Amino acid sequence: MSVAQFRANIKLARDRRRLYARIRSLPDSSIRDELLAVAERYETAQS
Repeated sequence: MSVAQFRANIKLARDRRRLYARIRSLPDSSIRDELLAVAERYETAQS
């Protein structure tokens, strides 16, 4: 694995953690649940 690829993977993981942290910080609601579902669908589609 090249250094550039390693850095890209680290950035992707950090951004993913930030996204989920921001979604989890929202109050419990159907909007929060839908955002989580959309984020999870996007991740599985990218894999």
